[in-house]
Amino acid sequence: MTMLQNMLLVVVALAISGCAVSTISGATSKERSVGRSIDDTSAGMAIGSRFRRYHDGDLSGVRVAVEDGFVLLSGNVPEPRLRLQAERIAWSAPKVIKVANEIEVTGKRGFLGNMKDRWITTRVRTRILADKSARSVNVNIETRNKIVYLLGLVRTEGELERITGHARLVPGVQKVVSYLTIVRRADNNAEQPQNELLGGLEDGS
Repeated sequence: MTMLQNMLLVVVALAISGCAVSTISGATSKERSVGRSIDDTSAGMAIGSRFRRYHDGDLSGVRVAVEDGFVLLSGNVPEPRLRLQAERIAWSAPKVIKVANEIEVTGKRGFLGNMKDRWITTRVRTRILADKSARSVNVNIETRNKIVYLLGLVRTEGELERITGHARLVPGVQKVVSYLTIVRRADNNAEQPQNELLGGLEDGS
């Protein structure tokens, strides 16, 4: 599989309508192999497709982010059973290792609410981009109902704290939930992800 084919897969995934599906910008890095990137994109596409084919309720308000086999579900559904069903669908996708279900049971978001969330995401990403000590390419940012979810890879605990700190400082953010994974540098200077995911760490504003 060439890099061009990998990029095309990402473009197709992002172009899919309905629920929002994303990986970490479709990007690969030293910490993230091309094969893993393709697996994540395939998993995201499969979940999105299954959500759209589900006819026993509305899953269009669910957002999906995939990184290293870890699936983050956020957004909202109109009733509790759909929250559970969305998680079951996520687990059924290929190469999925873990699922974090942050879906809220509420009505659909209005245009203004969605705009505020996008504005928060943009501000958080801008702050991280301006920080030369943070690798923003390795971090996916999802905002729903003014709650910021961070998913991806960082090099140190200090970098993790810097990134979550940037998110907390953006006006309007009510809470930050971190699913960031620290990458450990091995003796041979090859960076390897830690076995333990530092997930679900919540910071109040």
